[in-house]
Amino acid sequence: MTNLSTIKEIINDGEWQLDQKEKLVERNIVDVLLNRAKFGIVEVVTGVRRAGKSTILLWIGRLLKKEGKRVYYINFEDDRFFPDYKDFEKISSTVNLKNALLLIDEPQNMPKWERWIRRMHDRKVKIYLTGSNSKLLGTELASALGGRKKQHEVFPFSFSEYLLAKEETQIPVDQKIRMFEEYMVRGGYPYPILSEDYSVLSDYRNDIIERDIIARHKIREIGEFRNLTRFVMSHPGIYLSGKSIKGFLDISHVTLRKYLGYLIEAYAVVPLEKFSYSQKERILNPKKIYPIDNGLLIDKKQTGKLMESCIIQHIRRYTQDFFYWKDERGREIDIYLPAKKLAVQIVYSLTNENIKREERALESAEKKLKAEPLIVYLHSDVESKYPLIRVPEFLENLGKLLSVSERNKRQ
Repeated sequence: MTNLSTIKEIINDGEWQLDQKEKLVERNIVDVLLNRAKFGIVEVVTGVRRAGKSTILLWIGRLLKKEGKRVYYINFEDDRFFPDYKDFEKISSTVNLKNALLLIDEPQNMPKWERWIRRMHDRKVKIYLTGSNSKLLGTELASALGGRKKQHEVFPFSFSEYLLAKEETQIPVDQKIRMFEEYMVRGGYPYPILSEDYSVLSDYRNDIIERDIIARHKIREIGEFRNLTRFVMSHPGIYLSGKSIKGFLDISHVTLRKYLGYLIEAYAVVPLEKFSYSQKERILNPKKIYPIDNGLLIDKKQTGKLMESCIIQHIRRYTQDFFYWKDERGREIDIYLPAKKLAVQIVYSLTNENIKREERALESAEKKLKAEPLIVYLHSDVESKYPLIRVPEFLENLGKLLSVSERNKRQ
């Protein structure tokens, strides 16, 4: 149990943080969250560790304080907490909850935290909270709040945000291509980009593995799980199955699926299923696994896979309804978006040697899926019978391509 004087110190430190001024990179989600302050539901901000959730939370708090709101920021990852449910009673007695707004960071470290969130919500306290586990904040909080929450996802910097951070938004195409090649190797984690200290990326990967997965799920075969994660983070776009890891790891299919589920819950990876009209086939076919951000990768030598990963990560920001696809002859489409009937091939460098192969796969998707073909590339010295678009332009127009803005208006 945390003593009352320590609780007060933590709350005072939160007020001090809210009073600080920081130079921040503009992120679109800030406006979305700020506009949600008028709604009487809990705003749940989830995403991979170190993607910027806490910074965004403090950003929202500072803006709302300027509007005259009474705002409190409490980080439950503070090592001064000795987690106990009675800590919530001390917090409630210390702060002035009338017309208050609570910013809650990583509450899952506390016992019965969701009950306290529910009680604060019932007292008409506006709450924003963050967490790095989709299942924890999705299912566990849902049981306490029912439909009185709205989930928002935060990812590391997109390529557009990366250009903003580097103050390189108004640049010619050739320079933008060079910037993308830099981005696809370094990834989009905010602190390393702003500080240029990329040595912390291995710490980020370890924190996700150790704190968000091994500790939370009490994994016993720690070495086994670490080896699997090392394998996944060294092979972006790998077909993850018992066959693909044979000779490297000897684990059962059930354990493999369980471990993969943990990585997905912690936002460490993006899984891509094979498209099929049969749900059973989607489940039975191996998933392709990509990192949530290339900064987490151990092996960064395969430029084509790095580019492919970046595109997968950006599409995941807008939708989870996308797949890879293969025909009966093994011709593969990198990305299929069924809602848009769009088949996308990703090619780092288009050449006379590979163009026909990519076109044959698209021909098959055009015929069998009635899909609209598109080739996304970075370098090319050839033409294609199908539409071509460079990666930076594709990423910059992704929202429009997926009609996300119109969907959001309807919501």
